[in-house]
Amino acid sequence: MTKDLKNAETTLRRAVAQKSAGPKVRQNLALVVGLRGRFEEAEKIASADLPESEAAANVHYLRQMIAQQHDSKKLGRAYMPAPDAGS
Repeated sequence: MTKDLKNAETTLRRAVAQKSAGPKVRQNLALVVGLRGRFEEAEKIASADLPESEAAANVHYLRQMIAQQHDSKKLGRAYMPAPDAGS
């Protein structure tokens, strides 16, 4: 949540190594790995708990989201919601 993806990955890898680690921990690790741009690895991690097609769809969505953010920054504008029409 602090946007420190490297630290988040390290922490989640430790958590995943625990016997009590559940699917939510692995899916969070897959998300962080994907956010770091390692999509194939993210899909492999996600596939441990999800059907392959669902893991692939999740990673595809993540790729699209990152590409949109990159495109917005490239254009020099971050996403900002439209102001209310009544304001």
